[in-house]
Amino acid sequence: MKKRDPYISQIAYSAISKTKRRETKGQIVAVCSQSIDKRGLSLILQPTRVLCKSEIHELITTDEVDAGPNKTVNRIAAVCFFEITQGSSVAVGDPVFINGKEIGKLAGFDETHCPNHYNIVVLSAKRFTGLEAGFHIGDKVNIGTGHENSMT
Repeated sequence: MKKRDPYISQIAYSAISKTKRRETKGQIVAVCSQSIDKRGLSLILQPTRVLCKSEIHELITTDEVDAGPNKTVNRIAAVCFFEITQGSSVAVGDPVFINGKEIGKLAGFDETHCPNHYNIVVLSAKRFTGLEAGFHIGDKVNIGTGHENSMT
């Protein structure tokens, strides 16, 4: 029996907007300082991922307005690595917050370093590194709803 990816067949898209999910929470474990103009990140087709408690993933910003599932992203800035303290399901379009301030919307996922970690790409009005933004180890990361004060 062949596996059917529900995103290829479009089955899953109608369910995403109707799914109620709790917020994903985490905290920064490493602050990054690298910007690259020609990174070539290949965002996967799937617009959702489950992030489990105790996993560590990388947050990356881009200012490429067409960044999204199944696209290549070149202009990136590494923000941080963060540990999940409350797992959940996340989806493209979810707001991403650090210390309660929105840094952008989730644009997609790159699996270059899997199974070690995902590159979680965030579309922001301006790409920036964690060092440029003044983030620190222990700062709070939230993905989902429930915060105000936009940086975008």
